[in-house]
This record gives sequence, structure tokens and C-alpha cells, in this order.
Amino acid sequence: MPVAVAEPGPYPTATWEQVQDEETRWAQEGKVEAPTPPGVNRYDCVPTVPGAVPVVVLHGFAGDEYRAWGYLGPTLANAGLCVYSFSYGGSNAMQGGGNGPLADSAVEVEQKLTALTARLGVSKVDLIGHSEGGIMAQYIVKTDPDIASGVRSVTTISSPTHGTLGDLGATLLDTGNLRDELPVPPAVKDLLAGSAFLQELNSGPITVPGVAYTTISSRFDPISSFGQNEAILAEPGVDNYVLQNLCPGSKAGHNGTAFSPTTAALVLNALDRSTVRPIPCQDDSTG
Repeated sequence: MPVAVAEPGPYPTATWEQVQDEETRWAQEGKVEAPTPPGVNRYDCVPTVPGAVPVVVLHGFAGDEYRAWGYLGPTLANAGLCVYSFSYGGSNAMQGGGNGPLADSAVEVEQKLTALTARLGVSKVDLIGHSEGGIMAQYIVKTDPDIASGVRSVTTISSPTHGTLGDLGATLLDTGNLRDELPVPPAVKDLLAGSAFLQELNSGPITVPGVAYTTISSRFDPISSFGQNEAILAEPGVDNYVLQNLCPGSKAGHNGTAFSPTTAALVLNALDRSTVRPIPCQDDSTG
């Protein structure tokens, strides 16, 4: 098979609103599987960014590869990076992933990541996770030394590392078995503040020496900024970015943060620290 160089696009990007409209239309047409975003999962890809390693992106709760990465996936590919994604915690049916117990999903992510790196023949990757996907990245790097040795950086976007809903989430866990009493996926309980899974993640340092960490979040995110910013990783060496500290006019929401040009520039700077890109401020999706 010929080797294709990751030319700087153009791969078409989608806005959050376009992703929602497209998935609604596809569902009406009877389509089940979400497509891979343009420019993603090119197994013959060679990066044009010096020193780059493959970038693996992990979707969040009730997500799929296209819903999470319809903008950032092709944006990174257009910048000359090799980007890969897979579904976990359910299926790649539209909005069908990330629903299972987080401990089970972590095992699945480890297995798929190991298989991917073996297929690519690489020793290092960069991990990017949106929402629950960021928690997956943090957890597997913290708890599995073999995984950690193969990860160069972890970048999280809108990830409620310390649990969503704050004290309210902890109260819901204390007042009954939410998973049994309400028709919600198992991941919902595991994402609430105080869950056993998140207690394990937050017990002691989350960061691992030798791995670079970046968090990106928004004050308008009701999932990861409930009362306090649950996305912030207050540990030495972590680059924590809140969009409104850089762009006061940003109204990006939980999903909109992953469709923001501001976020894209921060991600590219995190992946390639030899080049400092300007941070654009423009209208962001409130999604």
C-alpha cells in the first residue's frame, strides 16, 4: 500500500450545529453507524509536523466518533497530524458510545489503544479526550504503567475529572442507587462527584511523570464547571486553560468547547510545543 503524506487538507470541518443536523438527518434515513470524521483513521498517514506522533481522540458520554470530532479531527489532520479514533462503552451507533460502566470502558480503551499502536507500529501517542473521554485518558495513564510508557501527552476538553454536579452529584449517590432507580446508563452514576471510579482516579496525583498534561474548559459548561471548575487539574506542570480567561466573550458550552477555534489552537500548541500559535477569539457554539 502506498504511503500517503498528511497534506494540509483540506478536510471539511463541521460546526456543532451541523453535526447535530447531520446526525438527525442520518437517523431519519435509517443510518445506524456514525461515520469517521474526514481526515481521521488514515492508516497510511505520515505526519508533516516534525516530531509528531499519532494523535488518538476519545469521545465522551453518549457520543460517537463524528459527534465528538467532526470539527477537531479534520482540523488536526489539516495541520499535518495523523489522527485516529475508535468507539468504546457501547458502539459507534450515533450517540451510542461511552454509556457503559467507566471501569469496563477503561479496559476496552486500553485494549483498543494497544491494538492501534501495534497496527501503527509506534511507541508513543498523544491522547485527547472530550468529556468522559478525557477521564478515560487520565485514568488509563495513571493506572496502567504499560499504557503510560506509550503516551506522550494527555489533553482533556470539558472533562469533569473531579465529578459532575459537585455536591448535588454526591448527594444523588448517597440517597439511593441512581443506576437502578432511574433509566440511565451506568456511566451516569460513575461520572457523578464522589463515585467509586472517580474516587480512585482522584486518590493521590492524577498526573504521571514524563507525560505532559493540558486541560481546556469553559465557564459556560454545566457538566464540568458546576459551581467550581471540575475540569481543572491543579497539579504541578499542568497547563490549565479556561476559554473565558483567553477570550472573555466566549460562550462555548460542554460540546461547543470541542468545536471552538480557540480550543483547536490550544490543542495544536499542546501537541507541538516547538511552535506557539496565536489564540483566536471568535463566536463559539453555546452547545
